[in-house]
Formats: sequence, structure tokens, C-alpha cells
Amino acid sequence: MVQRVAGPLLFAVLFAIACSSSSSTTDATPPTDPGSADEDVALPGDDVPAVDDVDRQVPAEDLPVTLDVPADTAPQLSPECAALTPSTSAINTLTVDGVARRFLLSVPTGATGPGGKWPLIFLWHGFVGAATPGNQEGVEVNSFHNQLLGPAVNDSRMPFMLVTPFADGSAFLDWNIMPNDIRQPNPDVDLFDAVLACLDAKYGVDPDHIHSVGFSAGGIMTDLIGIMRGDRVASLLTWSGAYLGDPANFVEAFPIYWPDPVASSGYVQVAFHGGVTDQWDAAGAFTAHFNVWNENDLAWLNGLGHDVILCPHTEGHTPPSDSYPPAYVIDFFKAHPRGTTTSPFAAGMPSSFPKYCVYHAKTAATN
Repeated sequence: MVQRVAGPLLFAVLFAIACSSSSSTTDATPPTDPGSADEDVALPGDDVPAVDDVDRQVPAEDLPVTLDVPADTAPQLSPECAALTPSTSAINTLTVDGVARRFLLSVPTGATGPGGKWPLIFLWHGFVGAATPGNQEGVEVNSFHNQLLGPAVNDSRMPFMLVTPFADGSAFLDWNIMPNDIRQPNPDVDLFDAVLACLDAKYGVDPDHIHSVGFSAGGIMTDLIGIMRGDRVASLLTWSGAYLGDPANFVEAFPIYWPDPVASSGYVQVAFHGGVTDQWDAAGAFTAHFNVWNENDLAWLNGLGHDVILCPHTEGHTPPSDSYPPAYVIDFFKAHPRGTTTSPFAAGMPSSFPKYCVYHAKTAATN
């Protein structure tokens, strides 16, 4: 059983055109030169303070628990996985579906071998035109990884492992978020599965703290992970994402499909959008309004049994300027492990969140 969704093949092509219409090919987030007039997204400069807790030592009681796993049932560590080396700049590769998939990997200083129980966050960048020769995906991945969450992997509130993938170069919008045949494996969901299994074998992953974050096309990818791996993820956060499986987000009658949601953990989601200017003009053919999509998704997700924290800012198609690095990401993921039935934020939002963020309770039981 599948669910009809928004978006034609023309939609994908026009989206790509719209997102690359400026002198930069990137639609996404932190550029290395935030002051450049050629960038699509205005970002804070070097004077943005870092998260207070980034450099704190991890208390002994917060160190990961060593798992007592019999040798014959422990995750198997392949030679390729064993060769992965955490780095803020060196690219790691893992073969997924016969393709060498690339990603940046950062881990806490305490993650030195198997048997740990570390939270894991996937971070998906916005559209950069990865299928286009001469694209700037490498610059984008490095800045995205190292300006957003990379500096916080040793945060004493929740030390975590961070994976920032590169696209496979085959999809219109970088990530495989507009499939027209759900019978085929999704290469990016397979990447999620493979990296998760590898890091569990190499370091140990806390099964109740697997999270995903993304902007724009990467936000839509995070939402697709929620649909297809909702039984595994603990909680999600998106900046200008959208559920293309939400019938209210239908655009044109072209057969783009998302699968029905899997039986879910009931994950809680934070969804930011940038108000009425959070949009892509698809070469004059139509305009994609991310604020409308997110407002649609609020009711849809609540009806599927998910608490949602909706954060409408006014800065347009970009993460809000108070997001570098975002302390609220750590606070949110720590407070929302897998199986959270009611968000603790129902009683009030923590001070790390912008004041415009509002909690909305689910209106039905989790699917």
C-alpha cells in the first residue's frame, strides 16, 4: 500500500533550476564566507558565540555504558568499517548498494572502540546540485558539518556521534526524496542503515538515541527517514523541510510516491520554517511555500500520533540566524529518546529554544 504524493518530474527539474538560480549552486546552509553577496542564505558571522557547553568535560556518570554483549551476537565489524577515521575534513567512505558513499564523521573523544552506547545524529545538507559538474558540495558538507553540530560532539549534556553524508550524485534534488517507484531500494535510506550498522559495530550506538537533522532538501530527507525508519529514530529536527507524503502537500498530478509510514516509535519532531518568504520560485512555473507545507504537516503528524514543536521564524529559506551552533538541538534530542510518549516540553519550552517555538500535542495514538 502506497501513498500518493506531491511533485512531478518537471517539479524536480524546476526545483533544481530554482535552487541554483543565483551565482552560487547551493541552496543550503552555512557557507564558508557568510558575508559573500553570492550566497543564497545569509548566515551569522564569526562573532556568533559557540554553545556554552561544547568544551565542557564529560562527567564520569555521563560516559556511555559498556554493553555486555556475547561475542557471537556482537555487531560484525567489516574491514571497510574498521578503517573509518573520524575527522572534521577527511572524507570517509562505505560501500552501500555497490556504491562508495562518502560522509564526514565526528565522534566524542571517549569513543575509542566497540562496546559503547553513543547517541548518533545524521545531518543532511540542502540542495547544492550534487549531480552537476563543478558543484560545491564538498564546501557545503564541510561548512555544514563543522559550523552546525561538529563542534558540539563532546557536549556534556549528550556527547554524540555525527554523520554528514554526501549525496550519491544521481538524484535531482541531491537526496532520493522524489522516488517514482517505491519497489526499488532507496539509496539514501540504505546509506542510513549501513552507516548505523557500521558505527554500532565500531563504537556502539544507543538504540534509543538515533536522530536526524536536515535543511531544505535535507529536511525532506530527514522526514523521509521518519516515514521509512520511524521505528528506529528517536526524534527529528528540520529547517524548512516537508513531508511529501502528506496529501495536503500535493502539487501536480505526476506519479511521485512515498511509502506509507512504518509502525512508528512515536517520534517527536521540531519543524522550523521561515514564514511567507520561505519559498523557492520554480522558474516562474510555481512557487514552493515551505511555510504552508510545514503548517500542513503539523496537523498531519499530530493525526499520526506525533507531538510537534513548530517554530515559525521570519528569515525566509534558511535556518534562523540563532542556529549556529544550535544549543536547542542537543536539548531536544537528549529530552526525546525513542519511545517518548508525551514530550516533556509540553510543560514549557527550555530557554535554549527561540521564543516563537510552540508545542502541539498529538491528536491520535501513534500509528
